[in-house]
Amino acid sequence: MKPKIAFILRIILMILFIALLSAVTAFFIKPLGQAALFLSIFAIFSIALLGTYYYYNHLLQLMVSNIQSIGNKELMDRFLKDPNLLKGHFSRLRNFKFITEQYSKTYRDAQIEQTENESKLRELERINLFKNHILDTLLKVNHLFLNLNDSNDYYSVILNSAIDVIEHADKGSLLLFNAQTERFEFKTCVGFDLHELKKVTMTLEETFLFKNAHGNYEEPTLIKNVRQSDHELLDEESFQNLERAGGLEIVETLSSPIVIDGQIIAILNIDSEVPDAFDEVDKQLIHFFASQIAIALKNKYLVDETVNMSRYDKLTGAYNRSYFEKILSTHKEYSMDTLEPYSLILCDLNYLKIINDTYGHSAGDLILREFSSLIHYHIRETDVFSRIGGDEFVIFLRNISHTNAEEKMAKVFQAIENSTVDFQGQLLPVSFSYGIASSPDDSMIYDVLIKIADIRMYKFKEKYKLEHPDKISFINNF
Repeated sequence: MKPKIAFILRIILMILFIALLSAVTAFFIKPLGQAALFLSIFAIFSIALLGTYYYYNHLLQLMVSNIQSIGNKELMDRFLKDPNLLKGHFSRLRNFKFITEQYSKTYRDAQIEQTENESKLRELERINLFKNHILDTLLKVNHLFLNLNDSNDYYSVILNSAIDVIEHADKGSLLLFNAQTERFEFKTCVGFDLHELKKVTMTLEETFLFKNAHGNYEEPTLIKNVRQSDHELLDEESFQNLERAGGLEIVETLSSPIVIDGQIIAILNIDSEVPDAFDEVDKQLIHFFASQIAIALKNKYLVDETVNMSRYDKLTGAYNRSYFEKILSTHKEYSMDTLEPYSLILCDLNYLKIINDTYGHSAGDLILREFSSLIHYHIRETDVFSRIGGDEFVIFLRNISHTNAEEKMAKVFQAIENSTVDFQGQLLPVSFSYGIASSPDDSMIYDVLIKIADIRMYKFKEKYKLEHPDKISFINNF
């Protein structure tokens, strides 16, 4: 028998039962009119039965519709193919409680799955936003690289970008590794006193990375109690400096290394003033950020190395001849227009050939490096110092008269005259002679100025050697 016909027969039987019940009731209550009462009771029971049936059937339809809308085939099949739901109409009413429980469970599972999906979607949105932000950061940093701006600029861009993109990040700092001292030094920060932070330097063992990384120093680490960690890692003086800088007001720190060729060259710290600010997604994001920045910095260092090779003398650190001539060529046009005075000082090291022949070129190289260092110390940042030959150097003093240039070089010579270097227990003199030529006093033509300075330098050299025979005799008597 078809389900629809069976259902109609069941309804007819229920109505006949209600009619019989109504007739019995009416028989015992004759004063009210048996026919009217019979019809009334019959109508009431019928309406109540049909209303109840259609109400529960409507609820079942709503359940089915809601389950069909969740979009998860597994959950839909689990509910729609439930045996209680597949039975006939009255069987479904009898098992309505079980169907409701199954519906509630299925719907809860669907809500849980939806919550998880929404969470994953938010994470994907964070990751996509982060990647776009990284792209913007790399473009800014590379632009600064290409324009050869001060390194503080791009380190600040790196730090600010990381703080902007990590949720709940309030402050941060970036430490660079100093290969000479083998310590990490604060380069830039946000939300702290950089002057106080620069007083604090750390070995790798004193950093958050060392304490929390458990030997894997190339992965980010999360520090929950910053004050306690700093107190355990740092000496009292560094701890106090850090406190004055405001570094102990933070609650959590996300610390990530920036690694190039297996070496930690920097540490990026992202800080928050609230607990439980960072999660595993943040750790993954900052790790990806640091790895991308490492690639950019490595390219930057390669560019720097290429630039240094094209500009600087490798041994002494002074400008090489070709770059010096570019600087002077640019300045010549300016000086011709403004008549701004400048001086060229030609320098030549005394006794370098004798020292090379006697002690070897290692001794001569040591003297060249020391002389370069001393000159750099005594001239202005705006002045230019260049090595133009084996033991020949030139100093370009901007915006200075000939008289002032003579006074300045007399002081420099006096400061350096008695300098020595220790080579294998032997003190060797760092001695030089110099000659000055100035524009416009002597000439405004570079080649002429160099010739004048060269002549004056050799006159100075002859006079100096005659006045100091003891130095040449000391070397010869070795």
